[in-house]
Amino acid sequence: MRLLIAILLVASSLCLPTPSYAADKTVIAVIVANDSPIKSIAVGELKLIYWRKKTYWSHGQRIHPINLPPDNPLRLHFSNSILGSLPTTQSDYWNGLYFHGVSPPHVLYSDEAAIRYVQETAGSIAYIDACKLDNRVKPLLWILPNGETSTDPTVPKCN
Repeated sequence: MRLLIAILLVASSLCLPTPSYAADKTVIAVIVANDSPIKSIAVGELKLIYWRKKTYWSHGQRIHPINLPPDNPLRLHFSNSILGSLPTTQSDYWNGLYFHGVSPPHVLYSDEAAIRYVQETAGSIAYIDACKLDNRVKPLLWILPNGETSTDPTVPKCN
């Protein structure tokens, strides 16, 4: 009987739907403005920024993190890889902080909007599809499809 239960548990776990971003082969670029003094970022620091636990850069500039919409595949991948949770499970966290005057990162609806915001807003940071990267911003970190990160600028393989 125990063997049958174990087999059923394993079989049912194989049938669970995988999040849509898992099949996506997109590399994410974490970006700042070209004139930003920030040259690199550690995953731990990025996590603190997006949880709004770090609000100023080391040079004193206020940090303005940008998110994509909660259902965007890049946001799902970023949230899972960097924050360790999906946007749908983060609402309790943000609701709790709201009463302390802390707002979640601002949401923009496209890679292009994120690029423009980062280019024009001092201290901002965002993430975009690495294949949409251009000379208006500079990448600090790459988030690979498997969730690992890299600082190697040759990572993106675009069509």
